[in-house]
Amino acid sequence: LIHFYKRDMLKPRALTSVLSQANTDGVQSTFLFKQDGTLLAYSSIDSECADPRVVAAISSKIWSVYDKNGRAHLNEDKLQFLLLDCDEGHVAIFPVHNTLLCLYGDTSLGFGMLKSKSEALSKFLEDPLSQIGVS
Repeated sequence: LIHFYKRDMLKPRALTSVLSQANTDGVQSTFLFKQDGTLLAYSSIDSECADPRVVAAISSKIWSVYDKNGRAHLNEDKLQFLLLDCDEGHVAIFPVHNTLLCLYGDTSLGFGMLKSKSEALSKFLEDPLSQIGVS
């Protein structure tokens, strides 16, 4: 068990190490960022990965659009997660205590596995992030 927080502070290296544990079985990159798109940490096995700050900004914008429109048009209270099928891979976005967790996998990665990995990691991160009050 890696502790990636201490009192009111995140430990960036430890948090990156936790995120990197999800980068197996087709998951290429894992990102954690604030709702406004501010990147907190990321891990990628692909050295040619796009700028993580851009990924965080775009992902947070997609999340906010779906969240806002879902509430307005579908009478839904809260968006639980997003699974996106893109040309070059699959993307999962999950909320984790006022932050967003994003996993990117190649096209061979099934949505079931992507969702399972995202859920497991978000559950692991939920309590520590709530204790340090990330907002």
